[in-house]
Amino acid sequence: MLVNNINWLLLRPFVYVSKRLSLSRVNYENRKIEDENFSISKILFKEKKVLNGLFKGLQYNDVKATGSSIYAKLLGSYELEIMPAIEKLLAKRYDNFINIGCDEGYYAVSIARILPDIKVDAFDCNKKAQKRCKTLAMINKVQDRVVVRGCFSPEELLSYEKQSKILFLIDCEGCENEIVSKELIQIFRTADFIIELHYRKHPLILSKLKKLFAETHKITLIKALSDHERVMIYQFPELADLTYEQKKFILNERNEFMEWFIAESII
Repeated sequence: MLVNNINWLLLRPFVYVSKRLSLSRVNYENRKIEDENFSISKILFKEKKVLNGLFKGLQYNDVKATGSSIYAKLLGSYELEIMPAIEKLLAKRYDNFINIGCDEGYYAVSIARILPDIKVDAFDCNKKAQKRCKTLAMINKVQDRVVVRGCFSPEELLSYEKQSKILFLIDCEGCENEIVSKELIQIFRTADFIIELHYRKHPLILSKLKKLFAETHKITLIKALSDHERVMIYQFPELADLTYEQKKFILNERNEFMEWFIAESII
């Protein structure tokens, strides 16, 4: 019947209605699941602070993340892959922390809490992110040491003491290709760097950075897990009784291949 043009013209409206009804049902079921996930998350994170890990105790109140999962941050699973490396680096007791792409301040404010003498410069082009970072710093009582700025410009950092111990964290969704230059590394050749690599935007960024840092830094690469891997590997007590889909909703970060590039100065 369907290969006959006349029959198809007669049946097509019914096929269209059937498709629309099917899609509406799928959307309804997805909304229902999402509502359930939000309800579970509100109960789990009712205190609105980070529950586990290196940044445990970071208070969020009603501050939202601008470009990432708030629940992974509140759980303490967010970018857990690099937390051992960060903890090791922080043992060096840096004087300054420069966070390029600070979002709402997860790293900027947390590191200010961990190192009470550190000075933090938090850069972000997004005005909502800037406002939220300032608020998060105030909530956690580190606003006197966290300076929130707009888009990053190396000129703003030229006044830094050359002998200062500096840690950079660069996570700007692909603009690391423009920010990390030979000139920047020459100025801050004694600084350490954590750089999130976005291969989808710049497939050859790793080759570029290896060449730039080759003479001045020791390089380590850390691979990011997929959301599925996080669900299967992470064992948080808060997730013990949840289904696979519920865990995935909370642990959600990314599903594309991504790595962190860590460069420690050897000078």
